[in-house]
Amino acid sequence: AGGVGAFIARARARVRHADTKLRTDIQALRGLAVVLVVLYHAKIGWLEAGYLGVDMFFVISGFLITSMVAGGIQRGDFSLKEFYFRRAKRLLPAAYVVFAVTALLAPWLLNQRELQDLAWQVLGAVTFTANLFLWQQTGYFDGASELKPLLHTWSLSIEEQYYLLLPGALLLLRQRRWWSA
Repeated sequence: AGGVGAFIARARARVRHADTKLRTDIQALRGLAVVLVVLYHAKIGWLEAGYLGVDMFFVISGFLITSMVAGGIQRGDFSLKEFYFRRAKRLLPAAYVVFAVTALLAPWLLNQRELQDLAWQVLGAVTFTANLFLWQQTGYFDGASELKPLLHTWSLSIEEQYYLLLPGALLLLRQRRWWSA
């Protein structure tokens, strides 16, 4: 009682119920991803690939959100309006506080050129296109990146771009195509 068919059936069952039960395996992977990123930014010499934690988090987050959206579509209770409202309610208050505090403190901490860059970073951050603005300004690992207070918003922008496109793609794509490779 195994094989590829049984594996796929179990995977589909897990995906259908992923939004209703706590997955300790996924929570452990999320924790590992956070630890990798924190240790990397703490500049612990033996850990040079801590940025892989961001990649792990993208994969985990993508899996969970895709599972939630697909499950809602399959059940017939998915709402784009509700999905985006929940995302906004969860992310925007804290994000906008960070953006505002950063903008208020910046004149005392940055020079004129850095302030000009920050203006573009804020625009990118509030429109979830920071990855595009920052890409034009500097490389993530360049020394100048230390003077970009909203540099971390590149990953949030990529995540939100995915969440903007994913539900529409799943709604437009026939469900039988979801599982084919």
